[in-house]
Amino acid sequence: MYCQRPNSDRLIATQLFLEHLVKAFYAKQPFVAYRKPHEKLATAIFQKNSVLHRAQDYTEKGFVFAPFQKGKAYLTVPDEILHSEFKSQVEQKDSNLFPENLASKKQHIELVSKTISYLKEQEVSKIVMARMKRIEKEVAFEKVFDNLLAMYKTAFVYVWYHPKVGMWMGATPETLVSYTEKTFRTMSLAGTQRFVKNKDVDWGEKEKEEQQMVTDYMLSKLNPVCEILDFSDVETVKAGDLLHLKTTISGRLKQDFGLKEIVGILHPTPAVCGFPTEKSFEFIVQNESFDRKFYTGFLGEMNLTKTSNLYVNLRCLEVQNKQELNLYVGGGITAKSVAQKEWEETVSKTKTMECCL
Repeated sequence: MYCQRPNSDRLIATQLFLEHLVKAFYAKQPFVAYRKPHEKLATAIFQKNSVLHRAQDYTEKGFVFAPFQKGKAYLTVPDEILHSEFKSQVEQKDSNLFPENLASKKQHIELVSKTISYLKEQEVSKIVMARMKRIEKEVAFEKVFDNLLAMYKTAFVYVWYHPKVGMWMGATPETLVSYTEKTFRTMSLAGTQRFVKNKDVDWGEKEKEEQQMVTDYMLSKLNPVCEILDFSDVETVKAGDLLHLKTTISGRLKQDFGLKEIVGILHPTPAVCGFPTEKSFEFIVQNESFDRKFYTGFLGEMNLTKTSNLYVNLRCLEVQNKQELNLYVGGGITAKSVAQKEWEETVSKTKTMECCL
């Protein structure tokens, strides 16, 4: 049963919602389904043709999906919009079903060690280094999406598909920007540790320093374009089984600046690239052994309502085909980092997605 909403905007049962996604996938029809943090309703946007639209000036209406490297920001046009309230229970999975490859571990530890040496020699405070883990498993994407929704109530959960690009899924804890008529809200997010029930949270100096550096850098970049700029105290936030340090930053832009300009300032954030941004980006491109594609890019609603909500694409995977997935994770490296611990942090992050496969 469903109730009719105007402009092809309908509330339908969960199973029917998922069936629409599967039908669109096999028909090679572009779509995106998602649920914003702390909300009950999931939304699906369907585009009726296979045209690969691009966001040009960020006044377009739809869902934007952009890569790590600046350039092609794709737009899913909302020809049809469906909603459903998911009440799924988490399907418990063994998070140890996908063991780490020893060669991959060695390669990542060597990469982190090289990064630490570079940071000690150069005037660079932090670089975010990532790795890709290939998983061979036959999965039904709609079931993974359902599991992600059940597991991660406080994250932005999504599945995005275009026949000319591919399919991506994720559950990200990080907002890039929430924007409404010159006012905005963003966040500085850094530091990671496992959540342990009934244990007091204790943050080390490395994590506190990393968080403060990210916050200071973002404030320095935003200050020239803002009439008003404010920030909160640092708080600990939970995303699945992980904890992070977060500072909320808000403000009002000067007259000549809008959504396109603030996205250009914020992306890529220090939390996914490093700082100074230019040197960090150059090091990443030269030293990571893979193309990040849409990992650490951004995505979200744009101009569907008065507020545009964009998120950083963390904790995500790329569906290569029915039998193969690419899972992307990373971590912020500073001169005080320990390579072995950075590897262990990425292992913790892989379980965010693996427990839902």
